[in-house]
Amino acid sequence: MMRPDKSLPVAEKGLGSPLVRNAALFVVSMLLVVGFWGHANFYSLGFMPLVFVGGAVTFVTLKLIMWANGSLGWGRRSAGTLLFPPGDVKLVQYCAKTVTVRPLRRTRMRAGSVYDAKLSVVSDRAFARLLVTDVYRRRLGQLTDEEAARDGAGSLDEFRRRWAAAYGRWDPSEIVRVIEFRPLGLSRTE
Repeated sequence: MMRPDKSLPVAEKGLGSPLVRNAALFVVSMLLVVGFWGHANFYSLGFMPLVFVGGAVTFVTLKLIMWANGSLGWGRRSAGTLLFPPGDVKLVQYCAKTVTVRPLRRTRMRAGSVYDAKLSVVSDRAFARLLVTDVYRRRLGQLTDEEAARDGAGSLDEFRRRWAAAYGRWDPSEIVRVIEFRPLGLSRTE
């Protein structure tokens, strides 16, 4: 059951797909080249003005695109770490996993905060930075197929098996924390 206050995730809208983002970046790059070509008088000013002005325009344009995609976030300090198994790295980076379900006793996440996604607590390297968009409680037995799919499981049964393997048992009455997130991009250390 989808929560009534939730809209579709960005990846389902198509705007979060890497193909769409890269195509938009390519179109903007072509427009910049056409703009410079169309302003032949600009080239008569010399090489250095072209380098500085062209570099500044390109930088600002790319930052605006990153801002529009929600990819900025490097200026924000990490509020903590979210640990993932090695099999989830690509799922998280490519928006195939946008939810993680964790035991209530182990997590204290805040919506709107940025977290480093890591494989290990002792690792200095994060494989992604994640913006937590929502945090709510739910009983394990109330999890939906949609939430299981957004957690990277093929079905609710597969999610149950993975949960039991990771935490020892499946107790439908156990209260868990459902954490919704979206990647802000690869980690700075990558």
